[in-house]
Amino acid sequence: MESVRRLFLTRILLLFFCAMKLAAASPYVEIGTGMGSISNADPLTQLSIGPTGLGFVGSLNFYVPITPLRNVVHLDLGLQNRFTSVAGEFEAPHIITPNIAMRVEFWRFYAGAGYAPKVLVNLKPQQGAYSYFFEGGVIWRIVPEFQICATMALEYGRPSGGGISPSPSTEYGLRFRFPLDPKEYASARSADFDGHRYPFGIMK
Repeated sequence: MESVRRLFLTRILLLFFCAMKLAAASPYVEIGTGMGSISNADPLTQLSIGPTGLGFVGSLNFYVPITPLRNVVHLDLGLQNRFTSVAGEFEAPHIITPNIAMRVEFWRFYAGAGYAPKVLVNLKPQQGAYSYFFEGGVIWRIVPEFQICATMALEYGRPSGGGISPSPSTEYGLRFRFPLDPKEYASARSADFDGHRYPFGIMK
């Protein structure tokens, strides 16, 4: 099973580097911050967490568009590093999952998914554990240099040895997107940016 996972990861990484060379548009960096909760994460974290309340869920992401931005629907391939910190009744886990991810963006909406071959709990790798997530959101294109995304995401973790996948985090938050080449985004989507109207498309 481990050899299959390594082969899968190698192919995904190769696809990612090929996508960077064949990128149809400039990459973008994204910073995420939001609220979230943990449910049934004891098997994944190997900790006695107990009931939890709301906590912090953040991410640091890097995506490369692999189809032209002028398309109504286009694909992004990237890396999404997710961080979840929620105070439990017994112990407080800090979960880090480095994901290889893909997004489908259409008009002002996007949906995505990702896979993390490693799970770190309190900076310690969990042997044999992995996670995956699904996300969806709405994009507010303020100006070419800066965009905001309202996001909802579900992340699932599979502990070592298999078994039922617990759901370590549910996220409700915002993503702040910074294109590395704003001029390229402006030329491709000049009609879509709300900041070209005052103030930010809310009033004309």
